[in-house]
Amino acid sequence: MRPSGLVLADRAPHGVQLISGPGRSQYERGNLLFRCAEPGGDVLVKVYRQRKSRWSDFWGNVSERWFERKRGVSAARRRDTEAAGLAVWRAAGFDVPRLVERERPPWVGDHPFLAMEFVHGPTLHEALEEPARQPAEKEGMVARLARDQARRHRCALERNETLLVHEHAMARHVLVSGDRLVTFDLEHAYRPGFPLPVAVAFELSSTLRSLERLGTSHVETFVDGYSEPKILEESCRLFRSSSLRWRLYRRYEARHRGAGSKTAAMERLAARLSR
Repeated sequence: MRPSGLVLADRAPHGVQLISGPGRSQYERGNLLFRCAEPGGDVLVKVYRQRKSRWSDFWGNVSERWFERKRGVSAARRRDTEAAGLAVWRAAGFDVPRLVERERPPWVGDHPFLAMEFVHGPTLHEALEEPARQPAEKEGMVARLARDQARRHRCALERNETLLVHEHAMARHVLVSGDRLVTFDLEHAYRPGFPLPVAVAFELSSTLRSLERLGTSHVETFVDGYSEPKILEESCRLFRSSSLRWRLYRRYEARHRGAGSKTAAMERLAARLSR
């Protein structure tokens, strides 16, 4: 039997291109992204599939829903979470791909899917690594990311809306398209009732860790451009909390991630803020 990812690609009509998906040996699992050429502009069709083995996904779902307090790992739940997140972000004025209404393409089979605007351009990670881009342009993009994120965090806290916090924030999940910084990959999110300051602290730590891998100057630019210093300070305080949950989290990170951990990134942020 041929892997289902190849079958989906073979079913797709002319003008539909598989642009991202798991490696050939993993084609029976993982999301697939298709670029569809259409007269009104290209459309991205994201097909959600089982991520790992059924057993791994079962325990992953238990962990996400009952310990991490997230919305679940099944393909249908991830599709629903992303659709809700995209709608909430756009309604609040934050740049994400626009959802496109369309009937189910026959070639996606029974898999959950979403159709959305295809955004042209490199990821922010790729743009910051491009030798041809001037340093001033790169720092301008990071400063804009910081301003946008600060404004969104304030909005999330005021509205008590967990969907406005990116659960997997990184420079690789932002597209640079002209003057736009477009955030994507919103298929995971915290459940309603999750403490918003904690969610924000996790997003900040993930963003900072991502930028640290690209250069210290980008971190400095981000911190300077983040217009909510009290949120930065509160996030650092949470990562230093003496509660059992945070002590266990710090122990886990120290063992498995070391200096590249989110905790270490927030310690470096606290040191910058205390200067």
